Amino acid sequence: MLPFRQSCALGLALMLYGGLAWGLPECKVPQGLNSDDEANYCMIHTFRNACLMRKGYDLSGENWTVMVSDYEDCTIRGCEQFLKETGSLSEPLFEKACNFVQFDRGK
Repeated sequence: MLPFRQSCALGLALMLYGGLAWGLPECKVPQGLNSDDEANYCMIHTFRNACLMRKGYDLSGENWTVMVSDYEDCTIRGCEQFLKETGSLSEPLFEKACNFVQFDRGK
């Protein structure tokens, strides 16, 4: 049943992405994810960017900027939405898409 839910969630995300593609930045998948998690990463990316657009940000340009607090909020919301839709979140996907500690590692 879970693969069916994941397929439905992925299909929904792709429809959302296709409908909003004119304003969403390209999904650049980080290294270290398997093929399933790559698609899932882009689904979280889509949820996050849709959230940022709802907050009023224009993501259509190349050099868009957002407040860090809004980006983090939308990332959390994207991860929560993904978890609600699929029922699971792999450790590598969590580390790459949802873990804020990684953003501070280079500082």
